[in-house]
Amino acid sequence: MNIPEWQWNEMQQVGMDYTNLDEVGVYDNRMSSFRDVDAENRKMLDMLDLPQGAAVLEVGCGTGRFARFAAAAGYAVTAIDVSKIMLEYVCAKAAREKFPPIKTQHSGFLTMDFPMDSFDAVVSGAALHHLPDSWKLVALRNVARVLKGGSQFILRDVVFTLQDGEAPGDCFTRFIDSFNEKIRPGARGHVKKEYSTYDWIMEGLLVRAGFNILSARTCSDGFIVYHCRKP
Repeated sequence: MNIPEWQWNEMQQVGMDYTNLDEVGVYDNRMSSFRDVDAENRKMLDMLDLPQGAAVLEVGCGTGRFARFAAAAGYAVTAIDVSKIMLEYVCAKAAREKFPPIKTQHSGFLTMDFPMDSFDAVVSGAALHHLPDSWKLVALRNVARVLKGGSQFILRDVVFTLQDGEAPGDCFTRFIDSFNEKIRPGARGHVKKEYSTYDWIMEGLLVRAGFNILSARTCSDGFIVYHCRKP
């Protein structure tokens, strides 16, 4: 893939740095300590309502909880991530759990180079916020490019919603306070260093990228699940 010199470097480290499989395993267990990840994944598959064997892409797969869940449910899964360590972890876990093989690619929203109309669905959780808003639009258009016409996209991410009369700082504090004490340092770092945006901006980006927004569901303070369709 020919990458322009001015393109955002999505391979750079943003957020927590995991340099070996043991660290990834600790992270995987920590995430499941305050989220019912299997229930979240089941809801996403129910929303998609795909036929068996459908081609599903997860962008920013992390530890591959969704990718492994979808593979076990009978879908042809491809998982991509900017971390090679994460991809190694996904493949090792899938093999150990005797799930169907998961295809992987070391890439992200901007650098994935699948052909047009490759997938029946794309899912991404807590990955798009690693990009500034200007690059989110590029990323979402790349998602639309690899989706077949009429196919679906589910985006689950940290997206801030200001309540009536609320200041941004109060919104950020509310987001941080929604986590337990063990998770709050990471939430503070997220607000300080990462690129989550506001709901009206995210919705505008999705529409500009060519998606129809079927639903937007707030699942906790700061997290919104967008269910979209490519016309």
